[in-house]
Amino acid sequence: MCVHPGVYLRVVPTWTTPERPEPPNNPVDERAALEDRLEYQRTTLLLKCGGLTPEQLAERSVPPSSLSLLGLVRHMSGVEAWFHSYDGQPDHMFFWNYVPGATDGFGGISAARAADDLASYQASVERSRDAVRDRGLDEAIPGEDYTLRWIYLHMIEEYARHNGHADLLRERIDGATGE
Repeated sequence: MCVHPGVYLRVVPTWTTPERPEPPNNPVDERAALEDRLEYQRTTLLLKCGGLTPEQLAERSVPPSSLSLLGLVRHMSGVEAWFHSYDGQPDHMFFWNYVPGATDGFGGISAARAADDLASYQASVERSRDAVRDRGLDEAIPGEDYTLRWIYLHMIEEYARHNGHADLLRERIDGATGE
């Protein structure tokens, strides 16, 4: 972007702010209610990141905590693996560390990899949706006691907790608040 003859500013891309529809007040059944609430929480996390630059996403804005918005997105990429257990495929190989089974994601944050981290998150969520599409809520993870119903409830809880963290991080970054 040229702001004065011969003077150029680097345009830093920001993450897109997604649309977030409200879940229906009267879902058609339990499965729809769980899916709608989980999608709402997933979108809320991306909403908290919307409009920020990679550098802002990587900022650890509440010292001494190592949390960052980008770290939360990376962490949730790994936590989505609860659902992946249903498809019988190898663990998702995350862009951020390539360690099967790792769900942390808070260390080694790099603004330069923000687009890769978003792509990894989106791939992990899509795999989650595909892995459980035809599964019943009472169906347990192979070899485990956790049912799909429990996993949905756990994931809604996990996102809600981390979306609270995202609220605080975002407010410290640019003052933005809201649901």
